[in-house]
Amino acid sequence: MEKSGGFDISKATMGSKIVGICGILLLVVSFFAWQKVCVDLGAIGLGSRCAGASAWGGSGGAMGTIMGILLIILVIWEVVQLAGMAGNINLPIAPSKGSAYLGFAVVVFGLIKFIVVLTSDVKPSFFGWIGLALLIGIGYGSWMKFQEPETAAPPSAGAGGDTGGFTA
Repeated sequence: MEKSGGFDISKATMGSKIVGICGILLLVVSFFAWQKVCVDLGAIGLGSRCAGASAWGGSGGAMGTIMGILLIILVIWEVVQLAGMAGNINLPIAPSKGSAYLGFAVVVFGLIKFIVVLTSDVKPSFFGWIGLALLIGIGYGSWMKFQEPETAAPPSAGAGGDTGGFTA
């Protein structure tokens, strides 16, 4: 007897795989320093000292925080879909469209954060550039999710027996 439910990565679409993997990686990278500045304090005997700020703080910290919160929601939503529990949630849009819209929102706020960092006095660090690459990956995966056919149609306005004058 075959067990139903649980995670089955083989049933995930390519868009889901891209969004899920890039989303998890971006969440991890968001806690590393996206901005880094080093100051030489050798004149006073302290050597070189560096400070950094993650995606959640620093220049454009509000945009990074919004990106991070949306990213957590996106990763949870992808896990819910992968576990097959999305059908239990009644939404007015298809699950693939919900993923796409969340992904696009993550990309928009992430790009705003990166542009603010790029134009500030403290330039992006290595992890800021990695974050940009992962944002591009999420954008591409979200576009793929957006193009997927809708598997769960939104409930019609005439639900509850009203067919709008049409009969089958």
